[in-house]
Amino acid sequence: MSRHVEPQRWGDMFAGRVSDMERETMQAHAKECTACKRTRDRVGRASDTFTAIREQPAPELPWDGVRARVHWSVSKERRERRDQEAAAKEPPRGRLIAWTAAALVAAAGVAIGVYAVMPEEKPAQAPIAVMPPAVPDHAPLAHHVPAPTPAPLAGLVSRIAGHTDDVLIDGVRPTDLFSRRLVAGTVIATGDGRIDVQFGDASAFALGPRSTLELRRFDAEMIELRVDGTLDVEVAPRTAGQRFVVVAGEHTVEVRGTQFQVRRDAARTMVACRHGLVAVRDRNAQVDVGAARQIAIPAGEAVSGDHVVPLSVDELASLADATPLRVAWTDVDTLLPSSAPLEIATVGRRDVRVDGIELGAAPMIVRVMPGRHTVEATDHAGRYRRAGWIDVGAPKANAKPARLEVAIEAPVSATGVADRRRQLRAGIDRQKLARCTRSIAKAGLSDTFVQVEIAVDPAGAIGFLNVIDTDLPSTTAACVREVLAEVAFGKGPAATWRERIDL
Repeated sequence: MSRHVEPQRWGDMFAGRVSDMERETMQAHAKECTACKRTRDRVGRASDTFTAIREQPAPELPWDGVRARVHWSVSKERRERRDQEAAAKEPPRGRLIAWTAAALVAAAGVAIGVYAVMPEEKPAQAPIAVMPPAVPDHAPLAHHVPAPTPAPLAGLVSRIAGHTDDVLIDGVRPTDLFSRRLVAGTVIATGDGRIDVQFGDASAFALGPRSTLELRRFDAEMIELRVDGTLDVEVAPRTAGQRFVVVAGEHTVEVRGTQFQVRRDAARTMVACRHGLVAVRDRNAQVDVGAARQIAIPAGEAVSGDHVVPLSVDELASLADATPLRVAWTDVDTLLPSSAPLEIATVGRRDVRVDGIELGAAPMIVRVMPGRHTVEATDHAGRYRRAGWIDVGAPKANAKPARLEVAIEAPVSATGVADRRRQLRAGIDRQKLARCTRSIAKAGLSDTFVQVEIAVDPAGAIGFLNVIDTDLPSTTAACVREVLAEVAFGKGPAATWRERIDL
């Protein structure tokens, strides 16, 4: 025999349906073919199983398997009754042949499946099935996996403008605003000032004067802000599963990525969108507000598309000026130790620039990187003029921010400036000035200078003294400034001028 014996032929052999010659041939082949020998043995064991199964009693089940026990008993009784009825109608020889044939056909089918899926090694004895114990109703589900908790967010103050000491955090006026993390649950309130908070590379909000804001939820999955007053927002595009909503009374504003402003007071709720798209809704309706449009909803009225109107050019410019301040952002843990506050003090409100970047009206405290920064302020004609430069050091615990004062513009008097300039040059302590420059002189540095801007009032008091240009190291320039600040002026005309001191 050149090929293997089909498994069903072994079943036929055990059922007596092959000739003696074929049976001998198959047996001889099985002696030489290991695979066919294994198949023959498996089919033989399967054929012998049916008789044992028929005589096997009901399995022992625990008390909680009563339903299975009843099913087993009823099924067995039904089979026995059916077999007895069939035996009464059929001769004994017919019953034996029919039962044997059915058993062999089933055995052949089992053999085919066993041959197809069982490994070549001798199989181990099959384990006895045991019903699992009943699970109590209060038992936790094994497959239940709790959803991961969204990563919390934290915001950092980037600017305080106007009255810089008029901001409350959770009802307290803190002294560590620029080192404080603003997290979920924080409540911010302003008086006459404004506060800007950044919480991502392209995401920030600014709370306007006389306003209150609660960070109801603040995590990577959901940001929910509740505002009473004015809130300017710029938020980066949200990813799938992220939401950003602002709740203003009965109205909710939801965005995907945009810059917009929300104003809420007793009379109305107003939402203005500079770019992007915002959805404004109440309990009954929702209206989309697109770029360069705004919606104003009077108190007590429902949201309606009739309230949406275009923004004027001036309104768009005002919205652009209200953009929250953002600094170079990596993450909170990196930015906190690598940035520090800079206070720019003015009498009255004057627009300022730091390192060429317009920051709006001072006085203000702004977050900057450590190093030297140039500050400019507008004059009476709206032109930016250098107010001075200042070195900002690395942040230190409980340290006051670096401070630069921008003086009031004084009326220009040619006579007064000349008089005050002579008093300045005559009053400089040259020996102290030489001590300031001794270290750089030993290093061979010469022909250096310091240019200052100084204001003196009629009583002779110095209003401000700022270094606006120099080629000296910061420590040397600071020493020179202290020497100049010690000059005593007498009574005379008020004057403001710039002076270059060659060293």
